[in-house]
Amino acid sequence: MKNLAALAIALVTVISGQAQNLVKPYDIPLQDSITYQVQTAVFTINRQDVEDYFTGLDTILVQRNYAKDVFRNIQFAHLSQEEVQRHYGMARKFWASAKGTPLSYSTDRIALFWSENENVLLPYLDEILPELLEYGKVQVTDRSTGKRVPQYQLDYESVDAQTFKIFKFVKGRIIWRESEVFLEQLTSVGI
Repeated sequence: MKNLAALAIALVTVISGQAQNLVKPYDIPLQDSITYQVQTAVFTINRQDVEDYFTGLDTILVQRNYAKDVFRNIQFAHLSQEEVQRHYGMARKFWASAKGTPLSYSTDRIALFWSENENVLLPYLDEILPELLEYGKVQVTDRSTGKRVPQYQLDYESVDAQTFKIFKFVKGRIIWRESEVFLEQLTSVGI
């Protein structure tokens, strides 16, 4: 009987632990949004969240003298302070000129880091996406069904002693993983 009670307590603990990892996106109609399509999903991001992020970066980057370590995105890791400042200037200039312009991104298309078009914003979107997903500020549409999902899971993975977030559909299919953006993707090739 004690074993059965211990098993029941363990089962309740596991189930309640999993329930805490469910994210329910806010059901807010987004008038002015950005779409970002990845392999399994389409994200609808509120432009105001991106504007708030850029407003914060205006201060942080100046305070930190355009240090590349302000960003977790691996694309910034090899830049000098001058290059960070130049890239951010390009992104800010494009963002200011794109008010009211529909913006749509897709990982199905190649986007160059130094593009002087809307693709210059992509590294910054990748930078804030985990936080927006974690707090339910992004509407997620399943590409296979075309329907918005009422909830998704937040899990974690450990890679090289660092913890990264993984966002999954409730049935387990991966939506987005931080490690693909924040770590150098290395492959070994046999010779």
